[in-house]
Amino acid sequence: MASLISRVGSYVTGNARLFIEYILILVIIVLGVYGTVAYFRTKALTDTTMNLSEKLGRVSGTLDQQVTANADQDKAIDELKHLREIDSKALGDLHNELDKADNKGQALRDKVRQLEKTNADAKALLDTTVPAALGCVLDGQPCAGSSGNDPNGGAAGKAR
Repeated sequence: MASLISRVGSYVTGNARLFIEYILILVIIVLGVYGTVAYFRTKALTDTTMNLSEKLGRVSGTLDQQVTANADQDKAIDELKHLREIDSKALGDLHNELDKADNKGQALRDKVRQLEKTNADAKALLDTTVPAALGCVLDGQPCAGSSGNDPNGGAAGKAR
């Protein structure tokens, strides 16, 4: 066994330069492979970074458009709220006016009923039929026998 160890030792010492050269060649190959892998990894990362930057630019542009659209919508909503407040006030005023008119109409109806109950002459007057000659005035239509072109004023002008 000693001779085997001594043979290996003499082979190693005799070919030490050869082993060093093989080790250096192996180191150069490993460094070359590592450099190539690092180059392609860097290139892939650069491409990915560029793609992400482009996507970020597109998303940023879209986001800016959405922000602008939201601002426009907020303005429109504020205007609609203002218009709604104006409409609500107008409707409230209209309801108040209608209530006043209803109350006034009811008061007038009550007065007429009271007058009919207490005054027989007023009841008789209210129960009389309106003559046809006067009915046209109440209806807002021209009366029979009168002409709008008559310079004397129609029937009233002839009666003078």
